[in-house]
Amino acid sequence: MKTNYEYRAAARETLNGHWNEVVLMSVILFGLAILFCAPQTLSGLESLAGIFGSAYFVALILLIGPLEYAFFNVLLLMIRDRLDGRTHVKAMLRLYELDFTRSVPALLLSFLIITLISIPTLCIGGIILSYSYKMVPLLLHDYPELSTREVLRTSREMMRGHKWDLFLLELSFLGWVLLSILTLGIGLLWLTPYIYAAEAHFYEDLKAETIVEE
Repeated sequence: MKTNYEYRAAARETLNGHWNEVVLMSVILFGLAILFCAPQTLSGLESLAGIFGSAYFVALILLIGPLEYAFFNVLLLMIRDRLDGRTHVKAMLRLYELDFTRSVPALLLSFLIITLISIPTLCIGGIILSYSYKMVPLLLHDYPELSTREVLRTSREMMRGHKWDLFLLELSFLGWVLLSILTLGIGLLWLTPYIYAAEAHFYEDLKAETIVEE
């Protein structure tokens, strides 16, 4: 595995010359999230039952979550140089369509498991477990033959002993996160693909280390 500095450098190399395209993907993703989240926030809906029954939760599972998975995989295809001449947005929408029927069950199941663990552990267990499922979006696309439960189990196995490594990688972006906050969140349009690209490189190394291809 590389150092955090090396992963950030690899991410910048991947994104070099493609910032306009990946920022446009961020605009689409965040724009949809804000579109569904704003009415929810203004209504002051705070109950757990209300959240599960809200339009935002439905959009999160059916639209925003799967689209974020596709976003993540576009960065992986960029690393592998396999966009095949498609624009980044078209690739994201195509991946959303291809993986939709598998990403939705994965989102629901992982969300349910993390929520059930979070309640008795005051969210600490849920946060730790969320890192176990960080590789799920990329595994879903790489291994279409695996069931949802198998993908989640594979991600847990891959991340065993590496959750702290990924946490430290994400923590290394803290300065950029603070700068993004100072720009009222606008900086996240650039920071999000930067982080995802670094994590996609992390996935490639982790996959080579933990998965033996037949």
